Amino acid sequence: MGGEVYAKEPLELRGAIPVFSQANEYTDNYEQMSKDRLKSIQWEADRHWLPEEILSQMENSTISLIEKYSKPGDMILDVGIGMGRLLSHFPSLQRYGMDISLSYLEIARTKGIDVCYALVEDMPYKEELFDIIVCTDVLEHVLDLNQSCIKILSVLKTGGTLIVRVPFREELSPYLDPTICPYKYAHLRNFDENSLRLLFERVFDCEIIEMKTAGYQPTSSRLKCPFPFPRRDWILFHLLSVINKLYIPVYETILRALYRPVEINVVVGKTDSYRLERCKRE
Repeated sequence: MGGEVYAKEPLELRGAIPVFSQANEYTDNYEQMSKDRLKSIQWEADRHWLPEEILSQMENSTISLIEKYSKPGDMILDVGIGMGRLLSHFPSLQRYGMDISLSYLEIARTKGIDVCYALVEDMPYKEELFDIIVCTDVLEHVLDLNQSCIKILSVLKTGGTLIVRVPFREELSPYLDPTICPYKYAHLRNFDENSLRLLFERVFDCEIIEMKTAGYQPTSSRLKCPFPFPRRDWILFHLLSVINKLYIPVYETILRALYRPVEINVVVGKTDSYRLERCKRE
């Protein structure tokens, strides 16, 4: 693994990590977010981090999709690899990752993953290189969504698989409140099934293979139907707690019926029509 996968020379090396993007306000913002997260002993220690239980639910949903669509020896790229939690489950794959947090990349590298520092817009890899690409909790952050998707799809083989996970119908107002979210650039947009289909099918001429939701928790912001009765949230929370102790399958069924998922996975196939239409646009 190494330099033969890159389409250009790095700007510099930070230790053993090749750097392909200049630092700017956006990368500084993200680096601060990553450092704050690493300082938290538990995700629930701060209001803008998800509980570990929900994070695990979301990661497991994506892990199952990687297992389904990959085979041993495949080249896989994790765009926004973070600390390498996802790819640590797949030692039989040729694993690559990119991020804009050196703090994260140093951890991911200890897991045997070949990593680099790069913005999605500065995608450093050769075109048509990867059999499978995973991109989780990234597209809600990027400044230019379409350009980011173009760059990601450019390094995916025709016939390859892209697995994207993004927040599902998220309430964005907290990201405008500095007392809740102190970062200028956090979540900049949200998604649902239709916006994802329009993005990948209509804009990029790709195929949506499947979608899979993940992460259910009994919080008022995720409630599908507002029940207008006093102490609604308290009553629902304690009722569900009792059901969870008695019979977990019923608890999970009720959760899915009453609450929206936190995130959604979409599996995208890169077709020949994508390549042809891209050439026409260029």
